[in-house]
Amino acid sequence: MPALFVRIIVNPALAPHTLADCVRTLSTCGTVIEHGNDVDLNCSAFTCVPRDATLRSIVQSVAATAAGEHAAGRAYRIEVMASDLTELPDDEAARSLAVEAQGDFGASIYVARRSVPAATWALSRPMPWGQKGLSVGQMAPALPFGGSECRGVALEFGSPTVILKVRLEDVPDDGMLRACAAVGGAESGFADVAAYGAASAADGASVVVLEFGDTRRAPLHRALAVLDVESRRFGGRLGAASLLSHVPLDALLEVLAARMGLAATRGQVLETHLSQAAARSL
Repeated sequence: MPALFVRIIVNPALAPHTLADCVRTLSTCGTVIEHGNDVDLNCSAFTCVPRDATLRSIVQSVAATAAGEHAAGRAYRIEVMASDLTELPDDEAARSLAVEAQGDFGASIYVARRSVPAATWALSRPMPWGQKGLSVGQMAPALPFGGSECRGVALEFGSPTVILKVRLEDVPDDGMLRACAAVGGAESGFADVAAYGAASAADGASVVVLEFGDTRRAPLHRALAVLDVESRRFGGRLGAASLLSHVPLDALLEVLAARMGLAATRGQVLETHLSQAAARSL
C-alpha cells in the first residue's frame, strides 16, 4: 500500500479528452493507478500516488485541466488518504491547502477529516453520494466563495477506502433503499461499509455505491452476498459492478473465489512477479 495517495472524483463526468488531459498532467506529479468515467454515476474518478510532487501540485494540476471552463455545475471531491495517519497533513497544512485550492478552483471549499467508520462517515462527510452523483451535505464550507458556478470542492483526509459501484437490476427504489440499509451501517453488521443509493444516469436503474473502510473486517464478497439476497427479495438481481478506486489484491481474490468459484492465490497473478520498474512501464 502506498504511503500516501490521492483520489479525485468529479461529477458530472469530464469529457473523455478532458479526462485524458487531466491524467496526463497528473502523471507528471506521480503514478496514476486508476482512472475512468462511470456512466451510471456520471462521474470521473482517478487515483494518483504522488512521487516527488506536493499535494499542492496535484490539486493545482487537477484545477488547471478539469476546472476553469469545465467547473460550471460540477462538484469535485479530492480525498487524501494514508494508512499511517501521521503521513497526512496536519490541520494547519490542510487549511493552507484549502486556501490555495480556493484560488485554483474559484469555488467554495469544504474540509473534513475522517476518524470514524465508513458507515458513520456517510452521514457527516461534506460531499456524499446522492441520487444523482455527488451532493453537498449538511456541512458548511470552510471557505465560502460567492457567485461561483462550481458546486464546490471537498478536501477529505483519512485512511484509505475502496469504492465499488453495483447495479441492482429490476429492483425498485424501495428495494434499493432496503438493500442499502442491509449492507451499510452499524445496525446491518457492516460498520466499515457505507452504502449510498442512486439512480443510474444512463437508464434510471437502481445503483448502490459501496465504500469500504476495511476490506478485512468487511470483505467485498460478503457485502455483495447481502445485496444479492436483498435484490432477490424484490424480484431483481445483482448487475454489473465496477471499481472507482484501487483495491487490495487479496480482497479481489476473495470476490473471485466467492462469486465465481475461482480459487486463485497471489502467486498465480502475473503482476505480482513483475518488478516495480516493469510494472510502472505497463
